[in-house]
Amino acid sequence: MNMNILPYLNFEPKLGNNITAGEWVSIIGRTTVGDNCHFGNIVTLRADGESIAVGDDCWFAESSTVHIADSMFGTTIKNNVTIGRYALVHACEIGDNCVLGEHAVVMDNAVVGSDAVICANSVVPPGKKLEGGWVYSGVPAKPRRQLEVAELEKLRQIVKSREKLDGSELVLADNPVKKLLLTPGEGVVENTNNHSYVAPTASITGDLTLEKDSSIWFGVEINASGGSVVLGEASNIQDNSRLYVKAGEQIKIGKRVTIGHNVQLHACEIEDGCIIGMGSTLSKGTIVKKGGVVAAGAVTEPDTIVAEGMIWSGNPARQSRALSEENARLFSIGVDVYKTYTQNYNKLNSSS
Repeated sequence: MNMNILPYLNFEPKLGNNITAGEWVSIIGRTTVGDNCHFGNIVTLRADGESIAVGDDCWFAESSTVHIADSMFGTTIKNNVTIGRYALVHACEIGDNCVLGEHAVVMDNAVVGSDAVICANSVVPPGKKLEGGWVYSGVPAKPRRQLEVAELEKLRQIVKSREKLDGSELVLADNPVKKLLLTPGEGVVENTNNHSYVAPTASITGDLTLEKDSSIWFGVEINASGGSVVLGEASNIQDNSRLYVKAGEQIKIGKRVTIGHNVQLHACEIEDGCIIGMGSTLSKGTIVKKGGVVAAGAVTEPDTIVAEGMIWSGNPARQSRALSEENARLFSIGVDVYKTYTQNYNKLNSSS
């Protein structure tokens, strides 16, 4: 079992009995985990700015991610919850016996009631309260029908086995993220100048430029052999995101850009002050203009141009509205939070 059990500031993770795990699992900070839980390869639970509480008998598939909203919302995952491959649970509450399909995203301050299924590729928006016992799908996730207990358990087993059985289309992604092509830790060198941070389970090939206060987090894969990636000043690439660049191509990311958790980027350009939402995908040739936003779970078509200061959402992504001043202010605070994380994780490295 290859687990990174990492303190953050004065907080140490606490794990229950009979924990099983694959490789490159990271459990960080003020995380508590109950008994009989399983973590697949490259799972990340990051409680560095609030608490994560996981109940008993929970199961996390490969490259799933759990995080918090710094100093605002922690995450609670109750008992017997099954979370699919590449799914994201962010600063929210998941009730007993729930099943999250592959690539599902549950966002800040949402509550998913017990015995619910969030289908593959679906997004539960911030603050949404979902009644238990239903199947939810879509972006945003909406109730489709009530569930029987037997169906819930069948879907749970499909998520765990990834078998193509009747009902698998509800919880298995039709275009799943491919497995890591690199080994976590590959291409990651010890940071000696403290001006940026690269997590130990990231992996990197190709020409990477990191500007001051930039950061690359746990489980991120940058596969850019023969190409290049530029990460601008105070920009961050969050946990379990995947960047794919072919020979002669580039991903260029400007200043104060946030690339959310579990994002996929192909050769593209992202100008200063942009937000690329959790679980989204930017296809080749996408350009996101200054202050543009690609919403959580959105998928851009090749050569899309996201207009300056506008939010694009959906699959395929389309312009929806202008970014409000309040949203822009909150996003800017989030960038500064990640600058603080960068400083604190570097201090942990230097003291270990």
